[in-house]
Amino acid sequence: MIAGAAIGVLMLLPFFSFLGSPARIFISGVIAWTILALAYDVMEILFGRLESRLGAFHLFMLGTVVFGVLAVLDWVALLLLSARRSPAVATRR
Repeated sequence: MIAGAAIGVLMLLPFFSFLGSPARIFISGVIAWTILALAYDVMEILFGRLESRLGAFHLFMLGTVVFGVLAVLDWVALLLLSARRSPAVATRR
């Protein structure tokens, strides 16, 4: 449980580092989870029953989906903030 909580906190570092740039959030998250999945794959070799719980590919996909959702939420928040700052003005033709 402690290790899972530590991974969760470390996962939020790229999100808060690149807040305001959804593409950078997604790319940095995918790179970080690729490194984590590769390390997990090596640990699966050393600890045989580790992959019975969660495979390295599934771990990678979990991180990719989470960072994709975070990037989309950041993008939507940026759209809402920009619409609030300068609202669209309707003109009649």
